[in-house]
Amino acid sequence: MKVIVTGSTGLVGSALLRQCIADDRITKVFALTRKALPDEVAKNPKIAVIIHQDFSTYPEGLLSQLAGAEGCLWAIGGRADQFPNVETYKRVQVDYTLAGAKAFYEHLAPQLPEGRQFRFVFCSGKFAEWDQTKPLKFMADTRHVKGQVEQGLCEIADTDRTGRFVVYCARPSGILPPNAGLPARLAGKLYAAIDADRLSKALIRILLEGYKDKIIENNVLLEL
Repeated sequence: MKVIVTGSTGLVGSALLRQCIADDRITKVFALTRKALPDEVAKNPKIAVIIHQDFSTYPEGLLSQLAGAEGCLWAIGGRADQFPNVETYKRVQVDYTLAGAKAFYEHLAPQLPEGRQFRFVFCSGKFAEWDQTKPLKFMADTRHVKGQVEQGLCEIADTDRTGRFVVYCARPSGILPPNAGLPARLAGKLYAAIDADRLSKALIRILLEGYKDKIIENNVLLEL
């Protein structure tokens, strides 16, 4: 399978690239990124690095480079407190994600052979909230924005009467880097944190095999 990976220089995105390279079921990875990748990744024969600066637009030339992709692992985003302000966070998390999904739905999914699906797997977050008016006691901006993305993605998928474009929203709790020390791992047990590589394997499995639910909670991710 040929897949698209975004957020390639981040914690989850870089782990996704490592696990895609290791998975024999994935034949090609289009690493859609604004920055160059490390040589050990970029020079791997499975990886096609595509530099793309504006994730709000998908011109014809870019889409032609992505032709043949049957899925996307979307790992752009993070928490609201990692951005200068909420407006910037919404632009990156909501606008970019929905623009990518819409472009893939309209241009890549219809090109697939009959009976094949384009699976869009979004790395969301635990406790994402769809109700934008609901008061939240912690991480309100992050949870509302993640919920807004999830809702928008599901609305795109619901407009597809052919069943060729499918959305999955994974909701991990805290994510541990591969080099996390013992204190971090012990603390992570308090909120059921998941290792980045383990999360990536779960996301890839969802991409390759699908799943019975659109929303996939952290406890399920830990078991996949």
